[in-house]
Amino acid sequence: SAWAPASVSSTIQLGGSLTRSSAVYSLEKRDSSHGDSHRWTTAVNGAHQGGWVEATTGKGAAKRKIQMLPAAAVDGDLTLYSLDLAPESDSGATSLAVTVSSVQSHQTVPFPAKLAQNAESVYLLWKGDLLAPIAGLSADQRRHVKEIKVRVKTPTPRIVAYETPKGFEAHQQTGSATLTFTSKPGVDLSTLSEQIASVHFQQPEAVAAIRKLDRIVELSHWGNNLAIQDTIDLFNAGPELDGQFARIDFQKASMMRRQGITAIPSLSLSLPASATSPYFYDLVGNVSTSNFRSSSASSYGVLPSQRQKKRNSHVPAVLELKPRYPILGGWNYSFTIGYDLPLGEFVRTRAEKGSGKYLAAVPFLTPIKDVAIDAVRVEIRLPEGARDIHVHTPFPMSTISYPAFIPRLFGKHHTVQQGGAVSWTYLDSTGRPTVVLTKEGCTDMHGGDVLIEYTLPFYVDWFQKPIACASVLASLFVAIAIAKRV
Repeated sequence: SAWAPASVSSTIQLGGSLTRSSAVYSLEKRDSSHGDSHRWTTAVNGAHQGGWVEATTGKGAAKRKIQMLPAAAVDGDLTLYSLDLAPESDSGATSLAVTVSSVQSHQTVPFPAKLAQNAESVYLLWKGDLLAPIAGLSADQRRHVKEIKVRVKTPTPRIVAYETPKGFEAHQQTGSATLTFTSKPGVDLSTLSEQIASVHFQQPEAVAAIRKLDRIVELSHWGNNLAIQDTIDLFNAGPELDGQFARIDFQKASMMRRQGITAIPSLSLSLPASATSPYFYDLVGNVSTSNFRSSSASSYGVLPSQRQKKRNSHVPAVLELKPRYPILGGWNYSFTIGYDLPLGEFVRTRAEKGSGKYLAAVPFLTPIKDVAIDAVRVEIRLPEGARDIHVHTPFPMSTISYPAFIPRLFGKHHTVQQGGAVSWTYLDSTGRPTVVLTKEGCTDMHGGDVLIEYTLPFYVDWFQKPIACASVLASLFVAIAIAKRV
């Protein structure tokens, strides 16, 4: 490529089960003999395992996303991406700053691996290659890099220890939670192999992660309702509990407000402002230790002159979940939550009125800040009779499946659980066409909407269910009449 980085500045934000990194490349344009001036290739570490990757350029109102196309997977954990720099190249720019941001899961490990229940702190260990931002560059482009700087930010200034590779120098100001690694002056970065650094730091709270999340979304035109149900397998990814659980020690920690250090005492979810009728249960039954604050309730703590302004700003509803028991290190807790949303906010008619064409925007998941989700499965049940289904996802999925046929009345169709593409609920006669999406390695950045186009003719929407119910009742009446005459 005609573009080559003169310097690279990277920031790595540690904490929880997610690690955020942002690399800023100061690119300089060379003559066309070095290659294509419209594209530039870089690599992202661990992208093949999932996570979130994004490239941008510019600042403020001039900021724009850059198209990133996966080019190839190279040795190790690196994935090459080709970036489209055509607008900047055509404008005659000779320098450009490109930011490549990523969010990866489980980049840190608890150290020590086991802790007592009454431990005062949790510590995590991070290891990474400081040359990862330039690992995917050619030798020619790496020689063009004069300096690389990596800032590692920890949740607290308490950094127990760190290791610096030979080609770098480390610096930390007193009381600062940022550790800066800078390449040594005069070092040819193209000749260096991996430069592994490690940081042992304090984590101020328990490390929450979700092993599996199953979401079922049901669209009902008759009920004007969009129902969402999430089955979550929550896991404490911090140090495992050393010894037996003592309830009295947990109560003491609660009185001193330290119960959240080694255990997950609660979880807070931000729901759409129009969410209603929430519920929360587990394998035992309904869990009453939860609190739901609707969007309107969030405006009570402000001045009367500010209340109307805040209500119109669509303050999200908040669902605060308190598990049946504290989730200590290595423990897990499976539960189910659900709520209803007005269908009109998420489904719009397409083309002229009465055409039967609809566009639905379905939330892929409800992101939880700093919580990794290892596997997500979303099941979207469309109304009976929906056809001509087209799915548009906000990011690449692991798998996508949906019916390519119109279910027959009272036909024997395989359900989703049987490997089919329909789901059955109350008073269904043909089954609901179901879109099934799966994705591995999700983060709190994967909260986009899945767009689904479908057609639902008015005669199907208005008459299929009443006719099916009437047919069943008529058949039952005839059967009873015949039985009485026999």
